[in-house]
Amino acid sequence: MQATVQTWNPAIESAGKWYARCMPSLIDLVFLLPALFLFGRLSGTKILFTDGDTGWHIRTGEWILSHRAIPTQDFFSFTRPGHPWFAWEWGWDLLFGAIHKFWGLEGVAFVNVLILGIFAVLLYKLALRVSGNELASFFVTTIAICGSSLHWLARPHLLSWLFFILFLHLIRDLQEGRRLPLYLMPVLAAIWANVHPSFFLSLLLLLLTAWEEALQLFIDSGSWAAIYKKCRPFLWAMATCSFATLLNPYSWRLHKHILAVLSPELVNAIQEYQSVNFHNSPAGFFECMLLLAAAAVFWSLQAKVANSTISVLFWAHVALFSVRNIPLFLIVAAPLVARMLDQLVTKVRIPRLRPLCTTISEISQDLHSLETRARTYALSVLGMLALACLFAFNAPGFEGQFNPYAFPSTAIPVVAASSARRIFASDQWGGYLVYRFYPEKRVFVDGRADIFGSEISSLALGIQNARYDWKRQLDRFAVDMVIVKPDAPLASALKVSSDWTILFDDGKAIVFQAKLSRMQKTDLRTDRRSWQPGVL
Repeated sequence: MQATVQTWNPAIESAGKWYARCMPSLIDLVFLLPALFLFGRLSGTKILFTDGDTGWHIRTGEWILSHRAIPTQDFFSFTRPGHPWFAWEWGWDLLFGAIHKFWGLEGVAFVNVLILGIFAVLLYKLALRVSGNELASFFVTTIAICGSSLHWLARPHLLSWLFFILFLHLIRDLQEGRRLPLYLMPVLAAIWANVHPSFFLSLLLLLLTAWEEALQLFIDSGSWAAIYKKCRPFLWAMATCSFATLLNPYSWRLHKHILAVLSPELVNAIQEYQSVNFHNSPAGFFECMLLLAAAAVFWSLQAKVANSTISVLFWAHVALFSVRNIPLFLIVAAPLVARMLDQLVTKVRIPRLRPLCTTISEISQDLHSLETRARTYALSVLGMLALACLFAFNAPGFEGQFNPYAFPSTAIPVVAASSARRIFASDQWGGYLVYRFYPEKRVFVDGRADIFGSEISSLALGIQNARYDWKRQLDRFAVDMVIVKPDAPLASALKVSSDWTILFDDGKAIVFQAKLSRMQKTDLRTDRRSWQPGVL
């Protein structure tokens, strides 16, 4: 007599139980992954607040709240007062200005971690839609999340990642024959245009998809009429989104301004537009995805599938040129790599790899049966509540403060007590000083490269390097305080100058204040020249 073997399937056995819906899922793990990586592997909020631009963004939002208007002129600097200003990220500024007013920097950090969690889930869902494999989708999402940490800063671009990936989801809906995205895309594009200047990427994504659809039909020997019919929804979406982006406070002038800012002369002077430093540890994840994406493109073209291949090649190209494009490449490449991995497991023909592939395939099937159940995502909710408590009580690593290793935080009490009103510092420190001292004190320059342009930016760099005319330029703008790093050439020049005195020096930052006699001389010279702030 043959014995009957009974099997137990937990997915079927407990599918109707309430506690089964509370069990953790891959989506819970994906949602919490950025927070785990940020506070477990990286240095917590110090990473989020390592860029001085966060400072002037927050103060801009508070200005909008108090004045109930969107700024059109500069009021943070004394080198460009009244200069036209396109506050193109005013939507983010308003949101986080309100959050800061209610909860401080802790709230800003918490909401940005929440944004990263939502970003991770959207990416995982996109990879799952393309591949149908939970394990492969989780693998590529993990690589993408860790790789994108190169640019985890509490700035508007994090929110732009959400718009970018939402557009990819809507494009996927269009490819599947749905028409609702044709109405949602213009709305999304209009909101994006008021949050971050990268809104033009929505048009680029649609254009690249149209090319891929045309290439696929061309490979399949389709007629020109069929190609046009297939590409028409994407071209129509491009047209409607183009008009929708005009719904911003500056209308078409914003588009003109963005094109002017993207000039090579200005872009080449901005650090985040430079190529990635592969000695940086998160760059290894980018390198890994780059190799996997190259294999996925080859795999797809070999199978005569053009979908996503042009996009992956394009974004790989721009990511190698600029570090800020790396997260965008990771987003685009992850679904294609997940699809390749899913197919690789089922089609591998190497005998030695078959047992491993069989095991992976069985795990994937088990995960699929578990992940298809309805969930409450209780773990995600509890994780966010725990994170909010840690921020609320300023636990170690969760403090609401700018990175003390990147900014002159210890010098702030001395600067606040001084009578100085015009501070010279680098653009990174300038944004931080705006956060700490606006409106009592003004800065020479901050991170708004579009306002200061290459002329003021190069002038500031020349002063820091103690160029031959540094003294004349400081007099020209009536600078009465200088905050620089001790190893800056300007620090050495000011130490031997009789017109300046050292107020503070802790080895990380040194603060100089102009002596009264020097300021009196400067006032006389500027009066004779009829000096006007902001006029070069």
